[in-house]
Amino acid sequence: MDRQHGPLGERLRNALAAAIDSGVIAAGESLPSEREMAEGLEVSRSTLRQSLKDLAAMGRVTTRPGAGTVVTGHIPKALSRLSGFTEDMQLRGLLPTSRVLECSVGPIDPDGAIRTGLPLGTSVLTLVRLRLAGGEALSYERAIVPVSAVGADYDGSGSLYERMDAHDARPRRILQTLKASEADEEIAGHLGIRPGAAVLEISQLGYGADGMAVEDAISWYRGDRYKYVGEIRG
Repeated sequence: MDRQHGPLGERLRNALAAAIDSGVIAAGESLPSEREMAEGLEVSRSTLRQSLKDLAAMGRVTTRPGAGTVVTGHIPKALSRLSGFTEDMQLRGLLPTSRVLECSVGPIDPDGAIRTGLPLGTSVLTLVRLRLAGGEALSYERAIVPVSAVGADYDGSGSLYERMDAHDARPRRILQTLKASEADEEIAGHLGIRPGAAVLEISQLGYGADGMAVEDAISWYRGDRYKYVGEIRG
């Protein structure tokens, strides 16, 4: 490895991060063992270990039992395609799972009725979940949907949109806002990041084929793991 222009460990970290960000090293790919990498890159194992530690802090790699050091990288989320978390992860060969933190049924509250336009008294399901892929927590979400859109027996497991498909109630149009924010202690604790770390806060209202609201949701995605991609035509 070229030993000019800055500390070796810093250059190694930056080179590996660039390879991950450019897709040369694909997300989900396991890195070789420390010994193999150190020999191949002609660096000491201590230098390599520190670089991998830095990459883990940056969200580029993670350690998984039985798989060693695995590339995480950024997960692109297309703005032009209406898809849910489960579909996004499956498209990238990752296993999506959910940890249901709350699943309750009750009448919509006044604030929710104003946001969605649903009549007061509408029976809605409140669903709070931690979304994971490959065992890694990526998103914390709170969603309110009419019970008629998912069925009274829905327990919050599996894909929400697949459940809505079964009731012919998947959103056909979504109004979405996205902003960068800092994780509070609750969100940070669920996502396994430090309080104050950057998250993507995404709020959305989904409307069914009849124009009625079928989803009122807010999600917090790890800023070090997600990026949004959109196409704009003039």
